[in-house]
Amino acid sequence: MTELMHLLNQYGYIVIFLSLMLELIILPIPNEALLSYVGVLSFQGEMNIIFVTIFAGCGAAVGATISYWIGYKLGPPFFKKYGHYIHMGPEKMEKMEKWYKKYGKILLVFSFFIPGIRHIASIISGVIKLPLRQFMIFAYVGLFLWVATFIFLGYTLGPTWEEYAGGIKKWLVLIIIVIGIIVLCYFVLKANRRYLIEALWLIFDATFKRFKSFLKIKLLILTILALFVTFFTLMVGIVQNFISNEFDHFNTIVNTIVFSLFNSHWQGIMNSIHHLSSWILLGSIALLTIIGIVVNRKHIGLELLFFSTTLIGLFVFSKGIHWIFQFLFHGIHISANFPNTASMYVMCALGYFLFMLIRHHRNYQFSVMTSLFFVIILVSYFISGIYFHILPSDLIAGYVFSAVWLCGMLLALETFRFLSILKKGGE
Repeated sequence: MTELMHLLNQYGYIVIFLSLMLELIILPIPNEALLSYVGVLSFQGEMNIIFVTIFAGCGAAVGATISYWIGYKLGPPFFKKYGHYIHMGPEKMEKMEKWYKKYGKILLVFSFFIPGIRHIASIISGVIKLPLRQFMIFAYVGLFLWVATFIFLGYTLGPTWEEYAGGIKKWLVLIIIVIGIIVLCYFVLKANRRYLIEALWLIFDATFKRFKSFLKIKLLILTILALFVTFFTLMVGIVQNFISNEFDHFNTIVNTIVFSLFNSHWQGIMNSIHHLSSWILLGSIALLTIIGIVVNRKHIGLELLFFSTTLIGLFVFSKGIHWIFQFLFHGIHISANFPNTASMYVMCALGYFLFMLIRHHRNYQFSVMTSLFFVIILVSYFISGIYFHILPSDLIAGYVFSAVWLCGMLLALETFRFLSILKKGGE
């Protein structure tokens, strides 16, 4: 990077043009730093900000167009023959082509803000034969937005850019990811608009016009919704405290209480309790849940689908949460285990099993006793985690984050179950 800065100081606009062009032909050049640097130079009067933006944008446009041409010329035959070596086989390319033709033009605008994605976006556009005119419109708009954003930030912050560069880049990437998710959700909702309108009308009719019908399931849905809102609110508060680093006092107090009550003689018991998060026990709980769903014989397919989605989704959710916190707060003295993954799995597996027991059991006393036993297990695991030097805040966060995911999935499950009942009743 230092050599690139030296070349920039010597040859100016030509280096900017070539650097942006070469990066878009898959060369690992850190151009966000370069763009911000030329913004600083523009602030200092050594370069013209308008010329810098034009040269950078044109260089990026030329590089992207060359990448598009490479992809266009290689085409699907190349990937059919060699794509499996880079996990881009024919089936994946066909799926990507359908998705890209439907949504890719809009997402292409924002793809250049994400390192790694912008390097392949143009090639994929060429491979799937996206019309050149459409590619040029959306890609060039995205490219000029990308270069102008970092040049403007460098120009605005001036010499203080280095203090904020890392944080700004992280937040920009996060914002682009959020925008991408929002756009994707919009298209998904748009594609399923007719079904959603029908579903909302059925729920409205059953809730207000037939108020006394299906009271049990409506009360259950309302209870789960209340729990979801409660845990989501707690999650937001926990994240705020985590960012503000306000858990030190809480962790100190809880650690002091636990270690004053449980000395070294408790190690065997604590070790047994802590093994609750082992894959063998978690797998056994999942197997019992599946057996319970099958034995109940009501909406088996729906419940199995949501149970598997809940477990897989929790795994992805936990990895995503850790990636976000480590990405945004890397280098800051914060816990690397926030939220605790093991406690998330324990909460989700036991919580879903408890829900299935209560959902399909009519005995009120059994439901109460089972719920109390569930709370005792969670408290015991919490204590055992602290005993083995896991931060209390990490364990609590794991429970709360997992509860948000679990309640969201159970809310969706019961809503779909309710819609299924309403449709059968209307047929």
